[in-house]
Amino acid sequence: MGKLISALVFLLLILPGLIVRAEVNLPVSPYLTLSLYDDDDEFETDNAKKVEKKIDTVKADSKKGEGKKPALMPVSKNQDISRTKAVLLSLLVPGAGQIYADAKGRGEVFLGAEVAIWVGYFAFNTYGHWKEDDYRNYAVRHAGIEPGGKDEEFYRNLTFYDSREEYNTAGRIIDPTGPYYPPGPFYDWYWDESGNRQTYRAIKNASESAFRKATFMLGAAVFNRILSSIDAFRIAKGKAHEIKDNEFLTRNNIDIHLTGTPLGANPRVNLELTRRF
Repeated sequence: MGKLISALVFLLLILPGLIVRAEVNLPVSPYLTLSLYDDDDEFETDNAKKVEKKIDTVKADSKKGEGKKPALMPVSKNQDISRTKAVLLSLLVPGAGQIYADAKGRGEVFLGAEVAIWVGYFAFNTYGHWKEDDYRNYAVRHAGIEPGGKDEEFYRNLTFYDSREEYNTAGRIIDPTGPYYPPGPFYDWYWDESGNRQTYRAIKNASESAFRKATFMLGAAVFNRILSSIDAFRIAKGKAHEIKDNEFLTRNNIDIHLTGTPLGANPRVNLELTRRF
């Protein structure tokens, strides 16, 4: 009995030391503001302060963005390209339509061709007039003609007949519709040598050939304008489609990447489309 009383007394003395207070520590959620206070409401955890600061920052940023209009997509200068204007410019000056449509290289090709055509025209036309003066002066010296007042048909007959009498006799038999040259010094001619008549013919042929080439250059100028206007129309049309395609890709945040090894042992080409979110 005495031992039992002694044991109870011992337990009463050490029982307060055996009572254990359990604590459960929960992590602070980053999405909630949790403030832990002691009994005097004087202590706030560091985690709660950080969370509150982050929420305040997000609210401030959201307020800054309110009322702002979305940025407009920059307008490409090519959007204003007119196919009609490009064609008209190329008809006026070959290559101008291409330069207007932002195809400077192609425009320079047509413009260079136009310059070369007109240089050729003036060169052939000038050479033809030089040779024309040469064969007329040659006929004065070696056939004794009076140069004034003669038409082209007269100078052409000089290349086939040695004299006016020969033309009136044989020439009108071959060509009855040809002109008849009456007697008198105005239509009279007589070649001093047959070889000189052949030289005269060669000079006159050179003049006529130069004039034909000058005429060809005029035709080339017209053709260059037509070809340039067609090319300018196609470039302006292609630019319009290119703008639409680029706007579609930009509007939908699509990027195109082209890679490959065309010269390798196993040639291949890869086309990759990526969209940014």
